Amino acid sequence: MSFFVDEPHPNSETTKMSLSEIFNRMSGDDPELRVPDYQREYVWSKKQQEGYLESLSKNMPLFGPVVNIDTRTGIQWIMDGQNRIETIRRFLNNEIKYKGLSFDELPDNEKRRIKNMKMSYTETRDWSREQCQDFFMRIQGGEKLKDGELIHARTDNELTKSIQHILTYFEDFLKKKAINGGLGFTPKYMYRYGHYEIIGTLIHMVRTNEYPLRPGKTALKECVLWDDENTPTRSQREIATAETKELLHKYSQITNNVARLKQGVKKEEHLRLMYFIFKSGIWKEEMNETIYNRIDSLLNRVLNKDNPLFGEIKALSGYNEEGIYDKYVEVYNM
Repeated sequence: MSFFVDEPHPNSETTKMSLSEIFNRMSGDDPELRVPDYQREYVWSKKQQEGYLESLSKNMPLFGPVVNIDTRTGIQWIMDGQNRIETIRRFLNNEIKYKGLSFDELPDNEKRRIKNMKMSYTETRDWSREQCQDFFMRIQGGEKLKDGELIHARTDNELTKSIQHILTYFEDFLKKKAINGGLGFTPKYMYRYGHYEIIGTLIHMVRTNEYPLRPGKTALKECVLWDDENTPTRSQREIATAETKELLHKYSQITNNVARLKQGVKKEEHLRLMYFIFKSGIWKEEMNETIYNRIDSLLNRVLNKDNPLFGEIKALSGYNEEGIYDKYVEVYNM
């Protein structure tokens, strides 16, 4: 048995490159150095930015990006190191400050010294998208990727594309605070692509008419299933995507008009309510005050810790969601 696989990734080469040259490669309307769509967005906090810039001020070794060069287009895609070099770009471009000073406010000799600092620069050439994604998912510093991040990284997957399509309509709704009629997903949750888990789970729920006991895992399994061009069929995928959009449209009307939801509820409670609205057929109706009031009354009972229903639902949670659905139906129809 050999330690090495039969088809290893092509070789890489590491050199040194000045911060000035890296900055130039990232700048302009058509930058040479770019971030691929399967990577996380840049969201380093001010504290993280200052910590990294402090390492520059102490002349510490700078570990730079790993890039894959597409020799056909000349574009260099960042596979690792996005946050580090983006922090440098923002500092050199006067978008962030260090110890209260922007780059242009530094003495000329210090600006030259910073620009001439060198960091490692590792290049690969013409790796396939699959090889790049494989590398990205293996070098997260020991941090296990969330299910949503794994879905987001599968950029050629049809479920991922459907999720992205739906998000063009509803991303603002997911981020909006509950008091304003949204779901109140936090920047941290969305940074780890938790919203991909939720939308993928809803698509699965709509397609199968089953409640997902493990939302993230359910979405990831659905994503893997869609790798097969015929499972589910093209028609089933299109119907599931369209119905998920309509469900979210109706749910956004509900969250905007139901007082109890504006107080904020947990994600699993949103998911449970959406399952009820979908399976019961309420989502097919025109929303009106009667529906809003009945849902508000339902939630005020099932989410009230002093109501016996709360304990009954808690006891069923995680293993008998159909029993919870039946209780929702019973209370809604009172």
